[in-house]
Amino acid sequence: MFYAVDLQGIRPVVEEKLKPGECYIGYLDMEGLRQYEESLGISVKVAESCIYEQARFRMGLEIYDSFSFSLIQLINIRNMKKECGRLGLYLLKNRLVFVEIKDPEGNLKKKIQSIIMQARQNTTLEKVAFDIFESFLEHSNSALEKMEQTILELEKRMVAGKIDKNLNERIFELKRRLMLQKNYFQQLASIGSGILENRNSIFEQQEFNYFKLFTDKANWFQKSTQQLCDDLIHVREALDAALDYTQNSIMKVFTVVTTIFMPLTLITGWYGMNFANMPELDWKYGYPLVAFASLGVIAGCLIFFKWKKLL
Repeated sequence: MFYAVDLQGIRPVVEEKLKPGECYIGYLDMEGLRQYEESLGISVKVAESCIYEQARFRMGLEIYDSFSFSLIQLINIRNMKKECGRLGLYLLKNRLVFVEIKDPEGNLKKKIQSIIMQARQNTTLEKVAFDIFESFLEHSNSALEKMEQTILELEKRMVAGKIDKNLNERIFELKRRLMLQKNYFQQLASIGSGILENRNSIFEQQEFNYFKLFTDKANWFQKSTQQLCDDLIHVREALDAALDYTQNSIMKVFTVVTTIFMPLTLITGWYGMNFANMPELDWKYGYPLVAFASLGVIAGCLIFFKWKKLL
C-alpha cells in the first residue's frame, strides 16, 4: 500500500496512480515488493538477502545508483526475550518504502500504517519518516531508567553483603540485554547518519532537520546504554572483589587452624614414637603435662593471631 504525502495530508493511492515528482510512502510485504520492483527501480534481491540473516545488526545504509537500502532489526525494548522483527527500508527520490521481512508479533504493519494515517495536513515525507523512526525508540527512556534502578539495587545488595549464588547470573543477563540495546541504538543512529550523508542525493538539504534530531536521540540512547554497561562492569568488579575477600577470609581461617595444629601434630608425633628411654611415658604426670602443654600452645597461637589482627 502506498500513501501520497502533500499539502492535503496523507491519502492512500494505488501503484498505477503514482506520479513522478510527488512524495509517497509505502508499506509492502515481500510479494508486493516483487510486483513493484520494476516500476520503483529497485532490487528485490537486496531485501531477500536479509531474510535469513540472524547474527548481528547491519549498520548504516547500502548505497546504490538510484536508491539506498537498510535493514532495520527491531527489538521489543521492554521485553527483549521476544523474537525480533525486521523491516527493509528503501530510500528513493520522493519515495520511502518499508518492506515487511519478518513480523513475529504481527503488529508492524498496523503500527506503521497508524502513524502514517495520523499525519496532519501540510506534512512532509521527512516528518512522516521521523514519526515512524521515532516509534522505533518508543519506551527506550523508561527501559534505560529501569535498567539503571536494577543496577543500583545490585550495588545496594552487595554493599549490604547480600551476595547470593544467582547474582553472577543476573549480571551476565543484564550485560546481554544492555549489549542488545546498545547494538539496536547504534544501528538506528547509523541509519540516521547514512541518511544525513545523502550520498546519492535522494533528499534535499532543507529536509534534514528531523533526521538530525532522530540521529542525535539515537546516539544519546546509545551513549546512555554504554554508560550503564560501564556501571555494570564496576558492579562485576565489585562482586569479584567481594568474592575474593570472602575466599581470603576462609583461607585465613584455614591457615590459622593449620598453624595451631602444626605444633600439636609435632607433640603427638614426638610422643607417639614410644622409645623405651622416654621418662615421660612412665611418669604419672606425663599425660597432664602434655595436655597442658597443648592447651598452652593453642592459647599462645590465639594470642599471637589476635595481636597480629589475623582473627
